[in-house]
Amino acid sequence: MRTRIAWALLALSLAAATSATAGTTTRTTRPTLTLVQQLPVLVVRGAHFRPGELVRLTATTGTTSGAATATATRAGRIVARFHYTPPVCVRIVVSAIGRRGDHARLVVTPTPGSTGVPCGL
Repeated sequence: MRTRIAWALLALSLAAATSATAGTTTRTTRPTLTLVQQLPVLVVRGAHFRPGELVRLTATTGTTSGAATATATRAGRIVARFHYTPPVCVRIVVSAIGRRGDHARLVVTPTPGSTGVPCGL
């Protein structure tokens, strides 16, 4: 009889521990952004957003800025095409904020010749 009670208590505690951890699991991968194209228009790809999340993106260079929106796929991916051509040879900061709280940031620093235009002349 004691053995049955001990096994029952053990089974109950294992079930409680399993359900508690299943309910509190969180995503460990944060959303990310990568540059796809800078010229003739700015194109950015994102990953690890919540499925179906509406994401607002802004690109700033210090003097100009552009905005875009994208909806994440079931896999959490987005592609944003800005109707904005950033100036060449400047640092670009792209921020993405989702409606459900996801956020990511991308900083693009110019390198000489990366845009086809020699910077620093």
